[in-house]
Amino acid sequence: MRQKSVLIFTAFLFLFAFSSCVVRRFEVYIPPPAPNATRSFSTRYGIQVTPRDNQALYNTVAQWLGTPYRYGQSSMRGTDCSGFVMNVYRSVYGKTLARNSADMLRRNCRSIPRQSLREGNLVFFATNRNSRRVSHVGIYLKDGKFAHASTSQGVIISDLNEPYYRQRWVSGGVVR
Repeated sequence: MRQKSVLIFTAFLFLFAFSSCVVRRFEVYIPPPAPNATRSFSTRYGIQVTPRDNQALYNTVAQWLGTPYRYGQSSMRGTDCSGFVMNVYRSVYGKTLARNSADMLRRNCRSIPRQSLREGNLVFFATNRNSRRVSHVGIYLKDGKFAHASTSQGVIISDLNEPYYRQRWVSGGVVR
């Protein structure tokens, strides 16, 4: 009887150790940037990306470029402006931001003037007619350029000096 108990216990221990207790580790695969990603970024968008710039920011933005605009969405299959900014910030800086542009400024940022903008700061605009309420957000890159999700063109790079954005500027924001 004792030998049978030891045999059953050993079999149970063997099954327990080698079956259900396997720990599986899932990791998100992020493809490495193309070898000349920053060079083509510089050529294509007129932004001279240097080794001192935040390579993770530029590479992440480059992956999102061309993503179509989809209101209320936040994936590479379609995104709105706040969804784009929220995803890039989580990926590059590990920070979670509010889901809409007005809340991002109010809850997550300290307002700054345009001349104080630095790489990675947020830029806020009032794009609705007859309103100064924040309704659009982008990520400042450098040299007056910023990345955002345009309703007509999807994720693109634009210039703060374009008349449309100059007229609708509300504030810059340093994420806390």
